[in-house]
Amino acid sequence: MKKRILTCLMAVSLLVSLLAVPVGAASVTKFSDVSDSYTATAIETLRLMGVLDGYGDGTFRPDTVLNRAQFCKMAVYAMDGSGELGRYSTVTIFPDVKPSHWASAYINMASRKGIISGFADGKFKPGQTVTAGQAVTILMRGLGYKDEDMGGVWPQSYMAEAQTNGLLKSTGITSAYAGVTRAQAAKLFMNLFEAKHGKGDVLFSYSVGKDEVYLTAVDGGKGTMTAGGTEYDMAHPVTSTSLIGSKGKVVTNSEGEILTFLPVTGSGGVSNAAVIIGNGNAGSTLGALAGSSSYNVYKNGTPASVGDLKRYDVATYSAATNSIIVSDTRVSVYYEDCSPSPSNPSTITVLNGMKLNVLPTAVDSLSKLKPGKQIVLLLTADGQVAGAEDANSGNVQGNAMAYVDGSGSVQMICGGSLLTVGTASDYAGQVVSLSSSKSGSQNVKLNLGKISGGAGGELNVPERTLGGRKLTDNAFIFDGGKQIGLGELGQSVINESRVTYARTNWAGQVDLVVLNGSVTGDTVYGRAKVVTDRDDTTGKETQSISIETKQKTYGPIKSGNNVSSGAWVAVRFNKGETGFTSFATMTRLGNVPASAWVGKTAVTYGSRTYEVPSNVQCYNADTDTWMTDLDAARDYGGTMNLYVYDGIVRAVEVKG
Repeated sequence: MKKRILTCLMAVSLLVSLLAVPVGAASVTKFSDVSDSYTATAIETLRLMGVLDGYGDGTFRPDTVLNRAQFCKMAVYAMDGSGELGRYSTVTIFPDVKPSHWASAYINMASRKGIISGFADGKFKPGQTVTAGQAVTILMRGLGYKDEDMGGVWPQSYMAEAQTNGLLKSTGITSAYAGVTRAQAAKLFMNLFEAKHGKGDVLFSYSVGKDEVYLTAVDGGKGTMTAGGTEYDMAHPVTSTSLIGSKGKVVTNSEGEILTFLPVTGSGGVSNAAVIIGNGNAGSTLGALAGSSSYNVYKNGTPASVGDLKRYDVATYSAATNSIIVSDTRVSVYYEDCSPSPSNPSTITVLNGMKLNVLPTAVDSLSKLKPGKQIVLLLTADGQVAGAEDANSGNVQGNAMAYVDGSGSVQMICGGSLLTVGTASDYAGQVVSLSSSKSGSQNVKLNLGKISGGAGGELNVPERTLGGRKLTDNAFIFDGGKQIGLGELGQSVINESRVTYARTNWAGQVDLVVLNGSVTGDTVYGRAKVVTDRDDTTGKETQSISIETKQKTYGPIKSGNNVSSGAWVAVRFNKGETGFTSFATMTRLGNVPASAWVGKTAVTYGSRTYEVPSNVQCYNADTDTWMTDLDAARDYGGTMNLYVYDGIVRAVEVKG
């Protein structure tokens, strides 16, 4: 384990002084449905340990009740025991927890360590709700408390001792028989680090630092965390955290790796999750955000330099790719509502009922603006609020654009990604300006205005140019009311008459093209299933290929295409689906971390941003079944592989 004293720390005070929007003591809320600061801190502390995380839609679902299997997994991670799981995965201790059960290794390990037990009938009942009494008993045993020393009646004896030793502090748990929610579990595990130990062996392998220090950097790509001037290897690397800038204590495991960071409650640490470019030195601002002077810059998904950034651009830092992600999206909206309060909002309701997450950088500016006003929001690339201005101040104007697809869904172009904000079938297939407003007693309405022109030449597919102008690597291409990849176009050159709109970005490159009518064939994205038949007489082998998708299986088709079963392919069929008119193996992005996602519509991988359409194919390699949607795939966890065709992610494959 390497520990290096940094010669120069990223000063939190420097960062705050460079922000265009002042930042004071801010909540560390990361999830849209978590407004309580203490809960948010507990969640982030546990996220660093790999114990739990949120869902793909940006929520944490704090009131969801856990089951016994889920809590066992959390306990094993808390004892930093994931490295031992292999030896417990093939045994059967409880008859209702077979080796095939997803949590068998966690349950078996917890049982062998003596912190959990089954019921009188010998079963474990992994899907049953975990009660507070059961959860507290598991953690207390891990802290060295023994059944024979507790006295009294279980579980009240353990609950009473837990109240004394600090384990139940601020959890809101009052009944031993009530189910434990995700929020309560987060608080229990955070309290675990400073709870008083029992007289037996402590199974949770951690050491809490004596000194209070500042957390100044988290680099998920390198797997390091910097606190108090020391750089630690992370036991469970994650991307940047809202705890950066907080004062607290380092928690390490027996190997000296950092498990998590334990903020001092009420320390008022600030989060530097996003900065708004002002009129000053943008280079210094971004250097403070990244923690170094060496990083990549992407503006709206396109490589850029510091000099390309303008006032009111919003910058966030991706530790996974060491990149500054910049968005220049600003949208004028009627301020409908907020939660929990106008003075400290964690979410804001705009655009006729849409809820947006509010970053700590925006709390100060939004607190000066009350619901009922027309305001301008400054958005990050994944659609979070980084700042706000009164629309009547004249300081900044909205510039939001959207594309209305064939189904009438309004897709706001936010940085280098798309966010669905409503429906407007009258504008299907068109690019529109976007805002919202309210007049008198009327309802809030989306204001859409058709934007036309800007084509100026033919689209040359092989050269990736339109009228001689280069297309960006992540250019949005819309054809016949749907998003496509450039390589899906069936012609090498598209006549100018078919190009109804093209947008040129800040760098003089085309980043948005809308085509009038469908000029593509129907491309199918799926898994190849190959069967080889051998003629016993001639010895000749014939290969048949079927293409499996969530919707249907195509084929089998006899073909000379060389591909292995299980390969992800992009194909077009001839009329009658008796053969392929094109056949290509998709590019694999392997072991994509959760930190690589920009919302749910894009992924940054290898210094490039890839779009993810809403109809992406999702497949579970463990069960050999198709999954319902992207949220289900991301919630499954484990390894995630993405398959790309012409710059767009067309398939997601997960494996535990």
